[in-house]
Amino acid sequence: MEYKVITSGDDNYPRKLIEHLGEDTPKEICYHGLLELLDHWTMAFFCADAAGGIVLNEMNQVFFTIREYAINYIGSWHSVMETEVFRLGLYFKHNTVTLFTAKGLEKETFDSYLLDRFYPPLHEFPERDEYFRRAKDKELLMLSAVAPDETKQKRRNIMQRNWLSCILSNLVFIPYGPKGSKTYTTAKKIINAKIPVFTLEHSIANDLHELGIPGFNRKTVRALLEKMGAKKPIEKEKPETITPEQITPYKPSGKKIVQNEIKFVKEKDGPEE
Repeated sequence: MEYKVITSGDDNYPRKLIEHLGEDTPKEICYHGLLELLDHWTMAFFCADAAGGIVLNEMNQVFFTIREYAINYIGSWHSVMETEVFRLGLYFKHNTVTLFTAKGLEKETFDSYLLDRFYPPLHEFPERDEYFRRAKDKELLMLSAVAPDETKQKRRNIMQRNWLSCILSNLVFIPYGPKGSKTYTTAKKIINAKIPVFTLEHSIANDLHELGIPGFNRKTVRALLEKMGAKKPIEKEKPETITPEQITPYKPSGKKIVQNEIKFVKEKDGPEE
């Protein structure tokens, strides 16, 4: 699959990277798909691998509100919680998904991208067909900031990918990132750079609260999203209401079935079981 390259001198190069990074801006970004997705209202999502049932439950509660908004989700989509949001972005038509890989795009394809995340027997996840439909119709975006021939996910490249995802977003959501995790390291960097970020309003996220990251719940997150500029999708015009007078009433057949018209098959006599 042929990838494209955009340099920091191109007009379409993501302006957020230049504004935040200055001279440290990657000179080249490789991509597959629709680069214009980065112009949409974007939310980065990261969650440490060690997250369990409490995080999943609390995170799902918050997403009952988040999913109402038209959002381009961006991330690496590796951990279990991250793949849940990845699938959510594929499920709703008003959402888009940007895939950021730590591999080079000479090696990484839309097929190989899934293998590191949805290996058998998880590879038949419900949104799989929609994923490949969007890839085919160029409704997905895959980014890479490493050498095109890079085959390994090196820690340095992983951290850079996570950092660039945050810079490209309007808001970052980290539901869980305990001390010592790569997610926690990224969270500290986000705070220092004053990038808007939030977490769960739950004690499970106390390590992030101590960094100064505010917690939100299902009810309070709506005000945050709208303050940051998130919008709900524009509703299509509803079809014209059909009145009772427009409905053709059901008319039963005029033929009547009488008993002697119904033929029964007589069972043969046989031994009782």
